[in-house]
Amino acid sequence: MIDSALKFLTDEINAYLVLKNEPVSATTPEIVLTNVAAEDGSWAIPPKTLGLSLINIEEDRINKEQRSTFRDENGDIQHYNPEIKLNLYILVSANFASGEAGGTANATGVYGEGLKQLSYVISFFQGKNVFTTDNSPGLDAGIQKLIVELYSSSFEQQYNFWNVVGAKYLPSVLYRVRMLVYQEKRLLEQQPPVTTLDLQLSGS
Repeated sequence: MIDSALKFLTDEINAYLVLKNEPVSATTPEIVLTNVAAEDGSWAIPPKTLGLSLINIEEDRINKEQRSTFRDENGDIQHYNPEIKLNLYILVSANFASGEAGGTANATGVYGEGLKQLSYVISFFQGKNVFTTDNSPGLDAGIQKLIVELYSSSFEQQYNFWNVVGAKYLPSVLYRVRMLVYQEKRLLEQQPPVTTLDLQLSGS
């Protein structure tokens, strides 16, 4: 489910980038689902491309489901483990490095292009940040809803993140995606419905 959710968001952003970058050409920037960095510390995001990367998964404990007892269509009582709700943290990075051949003017232009494409991503989620099967036909039917929220991190958090990744900093924006619901419905116990009450009164 995580893979289909992130693939869906990547496709949605790409469709928006196509509209914003008309007329479309072979060099039109796009966004790809990828790691931020390769094993050698280089960027895994292709040049002149945006990268969407999963950097953290957390359980949503605020909206944690406690219910584990359900009734099926026959009235039987079924017991499952409570569903799990997950939040995904995704980083959108712009690999439009300024160190390419062609002089300072070209380098500045390349870097500026990266910032422009990153701005398009921000505009996209500002305009539409709730995705359901009703308003987004491409969304997996198993996903009830995706809510994408801009997530602000401190300078210290950013510094620590890029140190852990082992790559040089890229202009980027962080989002929290709420929430994926996992319910395997692996039956733990089933009981027939209660249809009668057996009341026994004891005398004195």
